Amino acid sequence: MRMVSAWTIGLVLLGSVGCNPSEGSGGDRVKVDFWYTWLGEGSDAMEKLIDEFNRSQDEIYVNGLAQGDTQKQMTAIVGGNPPDLASLPDEINLSSWAEKGAMLPLDDYIQTNGYDMEDYLPAAREAVTYKRKTYGLPLGMNTWMLYYNKDLLQEAGFDGPPKTIQELRKYEDKLSKKKDGRLVTLGLWPGTTPHIWMQSFEGRLWDPEKKTVTPLDPGFKASVQLSEDIWQKHGPENIDRLLAGNGTYGSPQDPFATGKYAMTLDGEWLAPLLEKNAPQLNYDVAPVPYDKNSPEAENAGYINVNLLYIPKGADQPDAAWKFMEWLTAKEKMVEFDTAIGNLPPRQSAMDDPIFESVPKFDRFLAYANSEKMEPLPSLPFMEKYMGEIHKQIDRINRGKVSLEQGLQEVEKEIQPLVDKMEK
Repeated sequence: MRMVSAWTIGLVLLGSVGCNPSEGSGGDRVKVDFWYTWLGEGSDAMEKLIDEFNRSQDEIYVNGLAQGDTQKQMTAIVGGNPPDLASLPDEINLSSWAEKGAMLPLDDYIQTNGYDMEDYLPAAREAVTYKRKTYGLPLGMNTWMLYYNKDLLQEAGFDGPPKTIQELRKYEDKLSKKKDGRLVTLGLWPGTTPHIWMQSFEGRLWDPEKKTVTPLDPGFKASVQLSEDIWQKHGPENIDRLLAGNGTYGSPQDPFATGKYAMTLDGEWLAPLLEKNAPQLNYDVAPVPYDKNSPEAENAGYINVNLLYIPKGADQPDAAWKFMEWLTAKEKMVEFDTAIGNLPPRQSAMDDPIFESVPKFDRFLAYANSEKMEPLPSLPFMEKYMGEIHKQIDRINRGKVSLEQGLQEVEKEIQPLVDKMEK
């Protein structure tokens, strides 16, 4: 499953209403309806754990439902008929839903039961916190690294991955190839999500003191500039033509697997797919390069989490909490994250031997454990903010608007939302 950005995780995991394999009677036990967003192998792994929980005790019975449409969760909450427990594929809507009162704060449960939030990585805790209250428990975590084709780098005379953005630009230039005027190898697929590498420039999207959005922040601007430079150097038409011929993500025809991309930024879930579908590929992963003018940005990066939460109006919040507590314990978290190819957000789980069998996970785990990892700011308008950034970056990359103009448009569109919220 590809997770090219925080909010697009949802698009990958989402789908129509799924099956309900764990539904059963449960006898006289307290019933907990659990809507989760994992489909396919993720649903299978979750159902296995639900069955294990149901067999482990005689007080609570969990009915699982693979329900990928998060908007249906909100509709059910507003309609007064929510599930007792639900999951979100990422935290981008957590602050918005918390602001609307659609999620129960979990702090009383955490304190009463002595639940160890300190075991979570600081960035994972931050991702589920809004206005100093905890609204979710992370179950899985994602981060992004630089994938590089070792054979292509060696052919170009490089004996290792780039460490700085300045080196990255040189690599990209030398690794990009054209044949008969057409681009056949892109030195670096820059993607369209600069928030994933804005930390490399110490970029920021929010000023908490001034309560202002900061799309024109020099660091964020530099991350967009890098993407724009690659698009403009090769030409949008050439890049579009190359993209049009790309095979299915993670398949043997994946553009990184076939050498169409010499380098790309991607998450930990891609490595198991390549191991399965392109075992001949000679590649490795490295930390996202940093701007040498910002040495503090070395090993900085971006993370997001998937999470469990209790909706407002849940009939059985206490029973839902007990299942959450059980499911997010180290052993169950490790089992689930291994099955779906995600990183564990608990520090105590990161050195579990089971992850030694997952390709490249040692690199991702070490990188994710950096103190410089950050989620996106927890802001109620973040989904709209990122949507506007995406819209303008596409225009910038295609030369329809200048970098300055595009980012000014983002500020012009989003800051009024902040001003209205602060009144």
